[in-house]
Amino acid sequence: VGIFACNTSVETDNDNSAVDAETNTSENQEIPVTPEPETKPSTEGTPITLEEAMGYYTGGFEAKTYKENTNFTYSNRITVAIEELGEDGSVKGRSIVAGNERPFEGTYERNNGFITIQAKEPGDDKYDGEFNFSVKPAKGALPRQVTGAWKSYSDKLMVTEREYILNRQTFKYDPDVEMPSLGWVALYDTYDEKTEKEERLTENAKKFNASIQELKPSDIENLYKADLEVIRNAIYARHGYSFKNRRMRYLFDQYVNWYMPVSTDIRSELTEVEKKNIDLLKRYEQHAEAYYDYFGR
Repeated sequence: VGIFACNTSVETDNDNSAVDAETNTSENQEIPVTPEPETKPSTEGTPITLEEAMGYYTGGFEAKTYKENTNFTYSNRITVAIEELGEDGSVKGRSIVAGNERPFEGTYERNNGFITIQAKEPGDDKYDGEFNFSVKPAKGALPRQVTGAWKSYSDKLMVTEREYILNRQTFKYDPDVEMPSLGWVALYDTYDEKTEKEERLTENAKKFNASIQELKPSDIENLYKADLEVIRNAIYARHGYSFKNRRMRYLFDQYVNWYMPVSTDIRSELTEVEKKNIDLLKRYEQHAEAYYDYFGR
């Protein structure tokens, strides 16, 4: 039986103790994703090949069936990796979302130029479930896409079904990519009803790129706590780290267009400059003051 293997550019280690990074319970917000450029897009009606179907697909993983009045996350950013499509109709891959990386296996069929996949996660994690999706050919300016649904094995989760439209995208570590302006963004779950204030970022959250510049104490000693956290966690985000903690997950999932989760352990990928900066930033975060502003301002 012939097996096609996905040639991805990232090797991952399924270790949820990876890095002490951080956010996301959110409202209904669309997650922006930069689609992978298609050099030779398939035309309408052109069946997608097995080779074309493999790779990374990323986008919003949105709640469809959920328990009302619970603190659930409406939309996380997910990456689905289709890694093997066998000539015998078998499929293997993995999903990376909310700090959790899970393998899946199943079968595929060809239907009207699409490839439809049914795949199951192992079931030994409380968040495991079953994926049902179609891989669609590129059409005009649209890249190849995955569309479908996921259903949890357990009915006890706050969200038991999710749906998604994911764009084909490659991942490459880029130390030069910059953070967007986040000066108006409030931090997850920091609103105080009594004071009507919430913790916010300032423009200093994008002041330094700690992946390329070795920081000095004088650079950061007067920065607020959340700004320091973002500068540090941007290092992890550039490596494709999937944030488990909602505080940073919310921020990167919702507001950072270039962010793409591909791994739950990126420690071996960190450069020496990044390691030094992480240590320095952590020390100053412990004693930094939080910046609060009025809700709705």
